Amino acid sequence: MKKAVCSGYYGFDNFGDDAVLKVLVEIFSKKYDLTVFSANPNKTAALYDVHSIYSFNYTEVIKEIKSTDVFISGGGSLLQDTTSFKSLLYYLLLINVALLFGKKVIIFAQGMGPFKNSLSRFLVRQTLKNCSIVTVRDEKSFELLNKWGVRCSQVCDPVFSIPITTRNKNGKLGIQLRSCQDLSENFLENLASAINQEFGEMPVVLYSLQDKLDLNICKNFAKKLKTTNIEIKQNLTIDEAITELSELEYLIAMRFHATLIALKAGVKTLPVAYDPKVEILAQEINIPFIKLNKKSNILEHVQWLKAFDTTGTQEYIKNKIFNVDIFDI
Repeated sequence: MKKAVCSGYYGFDNFGDDAVLKVLVEIFSKKYDLTVFSANPNKTAALYDVHSIYSFNYTEVIKEIKSTDVFISGGGSLLQDTTSFKSLLYYLLLINVALLFGKKVIIFAQGMGPFKNSLSRFLVRQTLKNCSIVTVRDEKSFELLNKWGVRCSQVCDPVFSIPITTRNKNGKLGIQLRSCQDLSENFLENLASAINQEFGEMPVVLYSLQDKLDLNICKNFAKKLKTTNIEIKQNLTIDEAITELSELEYLIAMRFHATLIALKAGVKTLPVAYDPKVEILAQEINIPFIKLNKKSNILEHVQWLKAFDTTGTQEYIKNKIFNVDIFDI
């Protein structure tokens, strides 16, 4: 059996990246002896039944790359410099080490950017031109790479391929928030006020899908709500989180994959676009969204959520099929 190694934002207990890894393992473990680079290799190995090594043990990482047949980078939004330029350099370094050793490189269903500086764009463009297969998950990324002269294919996000069981809705409002630079106390106050006005005493579930970034925000926001029927859910497995999100009546969500899962499950969902990828998803499915770094009428958006008819979104989403054949090399 040929060998493959996979690099991504794994082992950080991030719901979206872990959901992508779930799909990635299902696809590639059928064809390759798979090794995953992870910040928590013991947990990753146990959860996904793969060999895993510590992402930042560079000696072992280079040794694995040297002995592999295929290097997989992805998915998610690895190639961007808004998180940090250092993070971008890390992922590019691993790709270029694989290229240096003559390995076949797959860029797996990534979203490109945003890029704050021209050096980032130059490094990504030059690297991707040398990869065997480059796939992106959205139209804007596809257009950018075509503009750069990078051969690529557009696929949908891998999480679209996770089967969602049709479930009875539980009459609850889910709220999923995460800390970020543009999330202000004023925004939280206005959002809570709109929820209190439109949803009153409806039971509320707050979801922490990466405790480092979500949990304190959840606890803070819970204090602003009028209802006393409030739960905070944390430490959920991928399957538990998917089940929880798919049973909601409504969801207000910041995270890309929480939004995607809920919409796929027919949940009335209002995205909060803290990042361009969330805005792109909302525009693709043709639903309103709140944009954090611009003035938005939050009450108007929450009122829209209450009356949301999911028929159109379900017709669109059921046709989103993730093409695995494209990754044959």
